[in-house]
Amino acid sequence: MKTYNNALIIDDDKDLCFLLKNVLKPKVERIEVAGTLEEGKQLLSKQAPDVIFLDNNLPDGQGVMYISLFKHIAPQAKIIVISAIPTAKEKALEFGADAFMEKPMMAESIHQILA
Repeated sequence: MKTYNNALIIDDDKDLCFLLKNVLKPKVERIEVAGTLEEGKQLLSKQAPDVIFLDNNLPDGQGVMYISLFKHIAPQAKIIVISAIPTAKEKALEFGADAFMEKPMMAESIHQILA
């Protein structure tokens, strides 16, 4: 797995955030977690993440609708959309996501997508 300096996880599922943090911890210096798109946007403006895990279904909107904004704020970031709905993949990639992961996620699949 490639080493990253900063990661941002935007997801309202606390268990998934815990899993991601534990999987990323050995290879990422700093990991921030946001439970809403608005909170994610605020954290994004304070740091320059190398990778963003973006849930598509959040309390304050659809993650795919923020891909363009997030890419504008952090053009260097790899954006990985995560969703329990497999049909969201096409839309995520169409809107500019670098990758898509279907929930539930396994540690091995997270390593593969970040390699």
